[in-house]
Amino acid sequence: MFSKKRMLASGFILFIILFAILDYKSPTSDEFEQWMLKENDIECTENGGVKKCMKNNRVIWGRSGHYRNVGFFSSYERDYEYDTGEQITFRTFGFLGKIIPMEDGRIWGIVN
Repeated sequence: MFSKKRMLASGFILFIILFAILDYKSPTSDEFEQWMLKENDIECTENGGVKKCMKNNRVIWGRSGHYRNVGFFSSYERDYEYDTGEQITFRTFGFLGKIIPMEDGRIWGIVN
């Protein structure tokens, strides 16, 4: 039989391995950005170091955003603005290599 100390050490090692796997599977900020652009039909080009993005044949600018990785899941929020001043915010949640679009609300408040 295993001693209590040995079982505790084995459980700790298993937790560390599981956490490392979940962290490895959590999407990166670059993966979120690429997914978000594709999912929302935003086309970006770069010319001379200047990035220009278009959505529905209108220029759209990335204004701000943040990426949070807490190990076993991550979240990403990005604000865009048209030249008319109209703003759009995209929110996503990543877990086990999957990216899920989110709406502002109670669940977003919990994961973010």
